[in-house]
Amino acid sequence: MDVAFDPALGTIGGEMMLTWRNPATVALDAVWFRLFPNAFYYGAGNLDVVDLTIDGETVIPEFTLGDTALRVPLPEAVAPGASAEIALAFTTTVPTDATGSYGIFSRDTRNGSWVLADWYPILAVYEEGAGWALPEVTSFGDPTYAPSAFYDVRVTSPGDLTVVATGVVTAEDDDDGTITQQFIAGPARDFVIVADDDHTALRRDVAGTLVTLWTAPNLDPAVSEQTLAVAVEALTYYNDHFGPYPAREIDLVQTDPSGALGIAWAGLLFLDGPALLGTYGEYNPEGLATVVAHELAHLWWGILVGGDSNKHGYIQEGLATVSSILYLNDTLGAEVVGAELDAWVTGPALDLLQAGDAIVDVPIAEGDDEALRSAATYGKGSLGFLAIRQEIGAAAFTAALRDIATRYAWGEMTPEQLREAFERASDRDLDDLWRHWFDEAVMTRDEIEKIAGAFAG
Repeated sequence: MDVAFDPALGTIGGEMMLTWRNPATVALDAVWFRLFPNAFYYGAGNLDVVDLTIDGETVIPEFTLGDTALRVPLPEAVAPGASAEIALAFTTTVPTDATGSYGIFSRDTRNGSWVLADWYPILAVYEEGAGWALPEVTSFGDPTYAPSAFYDVRVTSPGDLTVVATGVVTAEDDDDGTITQQFIAGPARDFVIVADDDHTALRRDVAGTLVTLWTAPNLDPAVSEQTLAVAVEALTYYNDHFGPYPAREIDLVQTDPSGALGIAWAGLLFLDGPALLGTYGEYNPEGLATVVAHELAHLWWGILVGGDSNKHGYIQEGLATVSSILYLNDTLGAEVVGAELDAWVTGPALDLLQAGDAIVDVPIAEGDDEALRSAATYGKGSLGFLAIRQEIGAAAFTAALRDIATRYAWGEMTPEQLREAFERASDRDLDDLWRHWFDEAVMTRDEIEKIAGAFAG
């Protein structure tokens, strides 16, 4: 991509050139993209696509799903493994102070920052046996479900903005008040940008990966140091237990999201400034550590190992939560991890039980009770994985996670494939246990307390 900011119009746009390779086992006659800026919850946000060609031939696309999905017809069907060159131009209008989808796509009029996730035409995922994944957009959940790709992106921005983006900067050119930077990333599932005029950086190297924390200049330096230290420790723990992080840089960026303490993207994490770095940083350092470790874990569970988090959200969120709890147990000890386990896992599970329990493995739908869904996904979902760990043992559990981090790296993993990984590692049949926790609503208080007690003990 070659794109430029236009602060006067509140837009970012340019050209995209995509080499698309057919991932299916059958010939395909169309390619689908998602245009998330057109979602209803972004208000004035918009993504306009023009001048679309396939291998140099002009084609007329079809917009559907409220203009959030774009069908691109192929002049000739493309065989499995064969490729086509797709070119298009686009302009994205970025809404001001937008809170839709947790504020991941917005221009903040208070601090001048641009937070850009899902801002360009994103290739949809093709699922073998099911076809293109094209769910309706919802006002909560994770909108991004994208295949991995290699990115080569030139970004031209006003000279007063510091641009933090997915990947590494390989070239930079100053020209009459603007700066053009070339970012190379990949594999990655998205290309995310945060641009701000006063972020300050704090950096540390971890086994060849540069970890950078970008914060507002008025953040307490002690909180910055603590946040970066947790990120370094968690990354080291995950490298040792799940396999080395496969990229050269990780950026943690202070943003002001709406209703989320942290959000993970490919090599770039959003950290909530007011609530997480502010309130948690000052009054709840253990909670801060849990959230930072949770978001770091998503670099494995959600980014490296993909999957449809709107259809099976408990996979990524449960694994990330359990990973963060295991890290805390290893570094801060049983007393701290007991309190965090209660805050993030057993407490929400008990709240869910009080409301009558729920099936965990259910797709997100507009109109869901978000509090109950969160309790099911994070609380009961995480308990299910702790129950599996208790059943098969810590060594087999970790071996299974290392297995999936290799087997499904930069691909997509289904719940069945995850269950099979635990079964391979332990030589156990886990079908009944899996069904009990994720496909039924029969959880009991005794089970919750026994799992929590066994882990803390």
